[in-house]
Amino acid sequence: MKYQEFIIDNTRTAMNEAFRSAKAVPADKLEWSPLDQGRSVLDLCRELARCGEWTHDLVSGKEMPGWDEETMAKEKAITDQWKTVEECEAAANAVLERLYELYRTVPDARLEETRWLPFDGGRDFKIREIMDYPRWNATYHLGQIAYIQILYGDKEMH
Repeated sequence: MKYQEFIIDNTRTAMNEAFRSAKAVPADKLEWSPLDQGRSVLDLCRELARCGEWTHDLVSGKEMPGWDEETMAKEKAITDQWKTVEECEAAANAVLERLYELYRTVPDARLEETRWLPFDGGRDFKIREIMDYPRWNATYHLGQIAYIQILYGDKEMH
């Protein structure tokens, strides 16, 4: 199996798992956050709905916008339109299908190309690492969702 198909399969699985757990959160807990300071489940789902778009832009070679107040306000306006986990999941799935189409066109030789990104202290990231971001992000947020569930008393595995 080529890396491109491997990462598509693993991303799809990770996203499904994250959204499955998020859908188990009662409506009255979707915007609850630990100590009123952490992120809520709905906020995490909104990010999952956007990360495929960001990754598409990076793999396509678009310049990454700065994280200034104007950009953050635009992002918030986009994500605030999603009021439920299901809306976030539908938005994520729509952009992920477009992302998977792009992944299938990435030649093996490009996988080792790099782009400098400000993450991880700022470094060159290989295209294959960037392609893995949505899967990594979904797995990371799945852990956060599970922890939030424990904090409000839900001890079941979802």
